[in-house]
Formats: sequence, C-alpha cells, structure tokens
Amino acid sequence: MSYVSNKRYEDSKVMGNTSQTLFVKACEKINYKCTPSTIEVDMYSHIDYYVETPEGRLISVDVKGNNKLEEIWIEFNNVRGKEGWLYGKANYIAFDIPELNCFVVVGRNELRERCEGIVEKVFVSKSEALRKWYQRKDRFDIISKIHLTDFKDLKSYRIIKYA
Repeated sequence: MSYVSNKRYEDSKVMGNTSQTLFVKACEKINYKCTPSTIEVDMYSHIDYYVETPEGRLISVDVKGNNKLEEIWIEFNNVRGKEGWLYGKANYIAFDIPELNCFVVVGRNELRERCEGIVEKVFVSKSEALRKWYQRKDRFDIISKIHLTDFKDLKSYRIIKYA
C-alpha cells in the first residue's frame, strides 16, 4: 500500500488547521462557542467541534477545508475502508469555501441522503469522478466529487461568513 508523502501530509494538516481556525473565528463572530473534540472522537466519530449557539443549542460539526464551488469531495469510505465522514456522527458538515469567503454548513444526514441519491455507484478515474465513485490507487477509500449547487437547496443549508 502506498502512503501519502510526509510533505503532502504536513501541507494537508496545515490547510485543515487553517480551516478549523477560520471556522472558530467565524463562529465567534456570530456568538457561537466552539469546543474542540478529542483526537479519538475526531478520528472515529468525525466530529471536530461541539458548537453552542447563543440559544444554548449544542451541535457537533465536522470541518472540511480546501473546497471549491465545483469541487467538493465527499467521503463514503475512508482510506482504511471504514465508513467515511459522510456516515460519521457529526450533526453538521462545514465546508470551507475560500471563493465565497465563507463556510457552507449543511446537515450531515441531509447531505448523505442527497449524495446517496445523486452519486452513481460506478468506479471511474479521478477526472471523471463528478457524481461517481473514485478510489485512489492502493487505498480502500470511496470518494466522489460534487458541486455546491448539488446541495444548495437543502433545508439545513447555511452560510457563515469569515468577515
């Protein structure tokens, strides 16, 4: 099995940390309080933060960095072949969309149902992975690319601006 290079791993980690820092700051601007999960909860339940709203509602969020309007990667299975973050325990997924200077937040269950309905269960190459399954060489993951417009109409869809 091939593994990601140390440089790529570190670059990815920095990018993820940047998105998470932005998420916390964006939440604080709207008076939401973020508490990070444990490493174990993050790894096995796919929850990065517990977020408390000003009304006292507590929700769990998985933050996804490095997204584009027409390139949002969805993880059905992770690299170990286990259920990916789409089947995790987070209430919401927060996609960092730098093109819009915001996070797009959507209910994970609602997103899962949409993805299961629009993503064709056929394996293709990375360049053909729009709404189709893709699996990286020597990995057990199943991922697919979708567009923001594929779920913009969901009831839970919200935007949290950076500034």
